[in-house]
Amino acid sequence: TRTGKPPSTSNILQRDIYPACDALGLRRASWLTFRRTFSTWSHDAGIPGKVTAELMGHANVSTTMNIYTQVLPGAVRETAGRIEGNLFALCSHPEVGRDHVN
Repeated sequence: TRTGKPPSTSNILQRDIYPACDALGLRRASWLTFRRTFSTWSHDAGIPGKVTAELMGHANVSTTMNIYTQVLPGAVRETAGRIEGNLFALCSHPEVGRDHVN
């Protein structure tokens, strides 16, 4: 600001974020939108939940995972496909599975 203080978070939303969303025809984003996006993208990128929780200032990783992290479209299907591939390989080559049994 002119006085050297950081701008208020509501002013940033009103002055910068909302007009950008409106110009792009998007739903207005809030700080919660950004926190959920960060948490979800971190999870999708394979960043450990505990690391994301610390970056977000959460004392408990369950807050990060249960409130902020969302499943991206296609993630369930992709994961099912990977599991299917592993099961298919195991059924096609059972000797591979025996090597990994403890």
